[in-house]
Amino acid sequence: MKPSRSRAFIVFLEWSSMRIRKVTTADIGLLCPVFVDMERHYEGAGAIGEAEVRARLGRFLRSGHGIMLVAVDDGALGILSMFEMFPGVALRPVWFMKELYVAEWARSRGIGEALIREAAKIVVEQGGSRLDFTTGRDNSGAQRFYSRVGAGEVECVVLRFDEAALARLAQQETELLPE
Repeated sequence: MKPSRSRAFIVFLEWSSMRIRKVTTADIGLLCPVFVDMERHYEGAGAIGEAEVRARLGRFLRSGHGIMLVAVDDGALGILSMFEMFPGVALRPVWFMKELYVAEWARSRGIGEALIREAAKIVVEQGGSRLDFTTGRDNSGAQRFYSRVGAGEVECVVLRFDEAALARLAQQETELLPE
């Protein structure tokens, strides 16, 4: 019988120098190409330019909010950003993954899975009870990927205040009812 090579072994051969690590404020230049790629992927012609990507990324990284991971080889291959939320079940923290993005030219090589595994390690180390995230209903590729790595779909309604609704809400006066 011929020995089989696992997917992880193949990934190791292709990306032998790839590593996953937390992002620091010194990584803006490293991350910028992936964020520009992501903006173009999601926004098309309406994507913000590189200068604005650098400015917004710099503000976020200096804020100290959340954790961002990067898959690095000769450059950035993909990113994952997540945030701790409280309270969760039994007053344990839950985490929300805002973004998992792998550069289009680096996909289908195990990078997304490596980022998810590192995120899972961090959530467990921090005492988190779960990692929640969303994906578009029409993004069947992402849904297959997340299912393959062990995520389960939950029945939930996602609601959002878009920018205009948020501005209207913020302008309204709050009237408290008398006791």
